[in-house]
Amino acid sequence: MLNYPKIDPIAISLGPLQIHWYGLMYLVGFLAAWWLGRHRLIDWG
Repeated sequence: MLNYPKIDPIAISLGPLQIHWYGLMYLVGFLAAWWLGRHRLIDWG
């Protein structure tokens, strides 16, 4: 049987505000897509 690590899904907790790991990954993905699109648009034009 596989033993999975017990990782807390909450990355940052500031009082009532909790930021989850998957939310951070969505943010990183959107920022990377925006940066890549902007970079390609500048090189293309």
